[in-house]
Amino acid sequence: MLVTGANGFIGRWLVEALVRRGASVHALVRTQSRDTQAWFNGKAKLVYGEITDLERFSKLLHDSQIDLVYHLAAVNTNTGANISPHDVFEANLRGTYTILEACRRMPAPISVIISSSKEAEDCFRPNLGRKHHPYMASKAGAELISLAYCSNTGIAVAVARLANIYGGGDLNWNRLVPGMMRAVLHGETPFIRSNGLLQRDYVYVEDAVAAFLAIGARLHQPEVRGQLFRVTTGIGTSVLDMVNQIAHTAGRPDLKPQVLSEKTEERVDTFYTPELEQRVLKWSSQTSLAEGLKRTCEWYQGYFKK
Repeated sequence: MLVTGANGFIGRWLVEALVRRGASVHALVRTQSRDTQAWFNGKAKLVYGEITDLERFSKLLHDSQIDLVYHLAAVNTNTGANISPHDVFEANLRGTYTILEACRRMPAPISVIISSSKEAEDCFRPNLGRKHHPYMASKAGAELISLAYCSNTGIAVAVARLANIYGGGDLNWNRLVPGMMRAVLHGETPFIRSNGLLQRDYVYVEDAVAAFLAIGARLHQPEVRGQLFRVTTGIGTSVLDMVNQIAHTAGRPDLKPQVLSEKTEERVDTFYTPELEQRVLKWSSQTSLAEGLKRTCEWYQGYFKK
């Protein structure tokens, strides 16, 4: 099997889990990412390429005899006014249909699991109160493209729409959990740009990986093929409460967050109880927020010591 975006936060956890299960894994990373070999330590076959290169990707699938693709590679920037929509759409839309087309062209069609984001949900709601950012639009478009391929070709496709995934190994300091972990572990006052009241659904990364594995194991079942699955706990936690829990977990409850209440374009979440996922995939989040933050904090403590 093949994992795209294998050197990303979730991708590395997924590769490790697949290897532990005895799978033969090809880990695809971008051509310019030449510093990743040590991450996989020979457990997976590291291959370089661009997900928008149809011929190169088709050859990789054919030569490696891949039977299942976990497509996680994407541009994940969803804030800022200077983002190039072209670059986001090239990676997230063209990258998705290139992979699906390559899988369709194989003598035996290859199954694909597409990683999506809760950001896509706003694009399917009427009277949206926030701007359509290129990232959210690209993820919504990728979902539709994926289901169209499943409906009209011979390949089995499913979509995993992820809530806020957290855990060790996420080095995007602009995201809430890594940024706040870094601040409190360095003894700095954490700053919250919003009013801190909006709630989010936080899923520990190993639970998210378990959802991917559950989909992969059942992808050819009629109730899984062509389905959208939501990787979520159904529980909302406010940003302010999350930051306070991070400070407490790190042993620094004295570091009280400073709430800036700056005007930001935040999405307002509705919370989904994963009944379909429990029934069809036999999956639900198993890690409490307290336990997940404990494991995450331990990872960052070790990282910063190095």
